[in-house]
Amino acid sequence: MADELERETLPFSPMKPILLVIAAPAFYVAFLNNINQFIKENNIEALIIGFAVFLVIWPSIKVTALMLALRPAVTLTNESITITATGYTIYWTDVKDVCMADSGESAVRSPQSYYVIISVRDPEKYLKAIKNPFTRNYRWITRNWRSTGAFEVDLSLVRGDEDEILHTILRYYQAGRGF
Repeated sequence: MADELERETLPFSPMKPILLVIAAPAFYVAFLNNINQFIKENNIEALIIGFAVFLVIWPSIKVTALMLALRPAVTLTNESITITATGYTIYWTDVKDVCMADSGESAVRSPQSYYVIISVRDPEKYLKAIKNPFTRNYRWITRNWRSTGAFEVDLSLVRGDEDEILHTILRYYQAGRGF
C-alpha cells in the first residue's frame, strides 16, 4: 500500500483564474484611475484605494500565475502535504486532525466554498518558516480571523470533486501517521 501512496498531485481548477481574467479590465481601470488621481492631485486617499484594489486581487493573480506555470494546487506524499497557493508544506507527523468545512455563506449571496482544514500541533512553527516578512506578519495577524483556520486547502482552487479530494487527503494523512 505504501507504493501506491508514493506521490500524488492535484491540479488547479481554472474557474477562479477565469473570473480574474474576466474582471481584469475593470480592476486595471480602477487601479490606474486611482494612481493617476494620486499623481495629478497628490491625493493620498486615491493611492490607498488603488493599493487596496491591488491587495484584493493579488491572491487571484498569484493563483493564475501558478496555474499557468502548470504547478499543482496540492502535492501529497507519504511525509507531507504541500499547498501551493499558500506555500505551506505541512508534515503529517505535525497534524492533529483533518476535516472538511464550508464557508457558511448562503447560496443566495454567493456559492458556498468548501475547505479541507488541517489542524497542526504547533502553528507558530509553520508561520515562522515563511521567508517573506510581510507575508509572515500578515498570516500571523490573520491566523484567527478566518473561520476555517490558517492551514486549509480551498477546494474551489482544486480541480475535482470535493469529497474525492477530502478522501485522498485523508488517505495520505492516515498513511503518513501510520494508521
